[in-house]
Amino acid sequence: MVRYLLYIGVVFLIVDHVYTHWGPEIINWLASKFMGRQVVVVEGAPYRESLIDKVIKTVKEKAEDIRR
Repeated sequence: MVRYLLYIGVVFLIVDHVYTHWGPEIINWLASKFMGRQVVVVEGAPYRESLIDKVIKTVKEKAEDIRR
């Protein structure tokens, strides 16, 4: 049971990362394919951080603090 909860957590992190970085592009591409012309449905922010990015950033900051 715990293994399945871990799988769900990993899948959630991957989906969050993919959607954060490429979500608007994928949605706009799919909408353009269905409409047959170029459409913009979602406009993405210039830079967004997924949970994975935030964790990596925090770990790097803590590693720098430990080295000091």
